[in-house]
Formats: sequence, C-alpha cells, structure tokens
Amino acid sequence: MTSKFVNEEGTVRVRDSVIAQIASEAAMSSYGIVGLAFRNAKDGILTLLKKDNMSKGVRIESCDEGVTIHLDVVLEYGVRIGVVGENIIDTVKYRVEKLTGLKVLCINVYVQGIRV
Repeated sequence: MTSKFVNEEGTVRVRDSVIAQIASEAAMSSYGIVGLAFRNAKDGILTLLKKDNMSKGVRIESCDEGVTIHLDVVLEYGVRIGVVGENIIDTVKYRVEKLTGLKVLCINVYVQGIRV
C-alpha cells in the first residue's frame, strides 16, 4: 500500500514500509522503550523484535487524508507509561511528518509488556 500527496510539481508516493521504518526508528529513540513487539497470531506468543525486523511492530493505515500508525511496544520497568507513551507519539508524529510530508492523523501505542 502507498500513501501519496500532490503538489504543484507532481505526485509523491510513499510506501507503507518506509513509513513503518521511520516510525520504528523514531519510537526506539524515545526514553523508556525497550523495543517493539510482534504477537504471533497463530500461537499468541509475544516476540521482542531485533533491529532488522523493527517494522513488524508497526502497522500503517493509509487514506487520502493521511496515515494512522499503530505501535506495539515493550517498556522499561519503573517508567511512567503515560509520559513515555506521549513522548513516543510526539517523536513519531514529528519525524514521519517531517521526513515524508504526509499528515499523521492518529498514533496508537499498545504497551505489550514491561521488561525489568
């Protein structure tokens, strides 16, 4: 799937995988996050993703108005979940909009676990 925006010089299309990569790297730069998670649909086992598969913990929904981003995260023990979640949302929204030029409509952060 791709997102697109049109300006006076033409059309720019951005693949969802590119947006997912930008969002995962932005989320990982936030304080208090251990990593992104992926829940296997078959057996329900939660897997903490390594650097090369980070975009599996991100789901992108594209429409004409912009994109919606869903992040499955694992946080450090002892951090304030609400504060870390707001920080992740602000960082991801800023970087995706700055690098792609697309409007971010909504970012949902799902805390899948806590790591000591």
